[in-house]
Amino acid sequence: MLKNIGLAIILVFFFIVGAAQSKIDSLKTALETTTDAVLQLELLDNLTEELVRISSDKQVPYLEQYMTLAKALEEYDLMASKSRFLIQYYIYKNKNAIARKLCDSLLGYKSNFTKKSSEAHLLLKRAATLYDDEELDSAIKDYDRASELFLKGNDSIFAADALFFGGQAATDANKFMQAIRKYEKASKLYEALGDDEYAILAGAELTSLYSNNGFVEKSIEERERLIKKATANRDFSSLVQLTGQNITAHYKLKDYEKMSASIDLFLQLKDSLKNSVQYKYLDVFALNYKLIHASETGNIEDAKVYLDTLLEKTQGDKVTNYLKTDVLVGKAAYYELVNDQRALIPILEDLASIKSTDRLSAQTKARDKLADIYKSKRQFEKALRLKDVNAKIKDSIYNAQKTNAFLYYQSQFEAEQKQHELIAQDAKIKQLEAEQNLATNKRNTLIAGVMSVFIIVVAFFYFRNRQKIKEQAYQNILLNNKVATKTEEINELLTETIQHIKSKERIAENLQKLSNANEGITLKSIIADLKASKADNAKLMLIKQNIEQANFEFIKKLKALHPELTKTDVEICSLIRIGLSRKEVANLRNTSMEAIKSSRFRLKKKLNLSAETSLDDYINTL
Repeated sequence: MLKNIGLAIILVFFFIVGAAQSKIDSLKTALETTTDAVLQLELLDNLTEELVRISSDKQVPYLEQYMTLAKALEEYDLMASKSRFLIQYYIYKNKNAIARKLCDSLLGYKSNFTKKSSEAHLLLKRAATLYDDEELDSAIKDYDRASELFLKGNDSIFAADALFFGGQAATDANKFMQAIRKYEKASKLYEALGDDEYAILAGAELTSLYSNNGFVEKSIEERERLIKKATANRDFSSLVQLTGQNITAHYKLKDYEKMSASIDLFLQLKDSLKNSVQYKYLDVFALNYKLIHASETGNIEDAKVYLDTLLEKTQGDKVTNYLKTDVLVGKAAYYELVNDQRALIPILEDLASIKSTDRLSAQTKARDKLADIYKSKRQFEKALRLKDVNAKIKDSIYNAQKTNAFLYYQSQFEAEQKQHELIAQDAKIKQLEAEQNLATNKRNTLIAGVMSVFIIVVAFFYFRNRQKIKEQAYQNILLNNKVATKTEEINELLTETIQHIKSKERIAENLQKLSNANEGITLKSIIADLKASKADNAKLMLIKQNIEQANFEFIKKLKALHPELTKTDVEICSLIRIGLSRKEVANLRNTSMEAIKSSRFRLKKKLNLSAETSLDDYINTL
């Protein structure tokens, strides 16, 4: 069954390689037959992608050809972008000098770049060469500049990578606070981009940094938070890494109970990665720390089983080289437990001679134990030499950790102070907002009060005026009724007055006849008519008084507009106002029609009326 699966995998591999090779050959043929530079650039782009994908050494000349053609076409950004693969090829081949020289050469064209990412990618690659050559300060500088340019160009994922790699360089340069800030920024940026796996990876590096600088408890605390996140994401690879870090952290604290629990969890998790290339490494790691745990807790029987299994699994295997320090620590713990100095001494000597600085704790412990053995054997010179080396290293470690601890707590203090300032500032802002709201409420209340008073006043005057209008309307009704009554009285008096005038005419005729004796008119009858005429005069005076009362407002307004009018003018206007005809006016005033016509003509002139304007219409409009 397994044999058939293996054969199928090989066939698929060769099919993919064959298909890729066929495409590569087609692209090469097309490249050789075209003379169009732009088309050549496009073909070279596709060809180099295929060659890079299969990690072919033949990629180099085509990458160089692409870069040369892009430069000729003044496509400097394309040239810089493609150069990354050539630089990475040289780094992978451990040709850092060539890779860095190429970076420096291409950075000379940065003034021609239109994209910030073009320069940023070159700086990122150059920083990698500097890091490999342990030029850490220069590497950090390039990583910082690259992340800055990536952020400006909105290439956030590459900015996060630059910060992450910068954190590693700062860690190796013992720039503790710089490393912390870079890892924190990288983790937040990855998280913001939705790349939880790399966010956890950056956090894991940060916890290791804490642990290696004496903040072991803090590293465990932070790691537990990351474990919860990785569990929620079912990120087993990160879970295995974090749990493995917790094993070493609990070992440092000599908390063997939690160390054992972490080992058990690690064993469960590693089975989820059985198909991973890391599985063998994880298996050896777990076995080694089971050996260390059994040795440190005095379980000789289990420790012997773990040691034998470990020796069997690591014999002649490259994994041993990667876990060399860890395996040496496990073996040393066992041989110290069984007091086998003959086997222990060479192991301790190997640990003491390790050049790497990433396991200084294991090295110093080995030198101390080796020095004690030499002292027991009265080899004081060897013992003293080892103690002197350890003293210097411990002083260096102590001073570094003391400085880092000071810087860390200072940064925490500053962060807390800043937080307090922000809280105080926020409280002040809220207080100002509350005061502003209070002032606004007061102003609104005042405005509302003023508006209420205004509305009340307006309403008061409105209703008062309305009442006055009602009263005025009532008075007008009374006045109109009075005028109507007076008008009726005037009409009655007018009728009587006309009769009176006729009576006077009859007296005059009788007086004429009196002179003729044969007419039969006596003086007695004339006297009777005169008495009746006297009564009619009284009635005429009453008519005039009633007309004045009925037209009181009219007369008042007429006199105000035309103060030059005479009493006769006003009287004629009043008679016209009540609707009397010219003949009726003439009869009432006991004058001729011609005299009334003349009076009307004079009135029009006094009233400044044109010939076309009706005197009656004007008087009725007043």
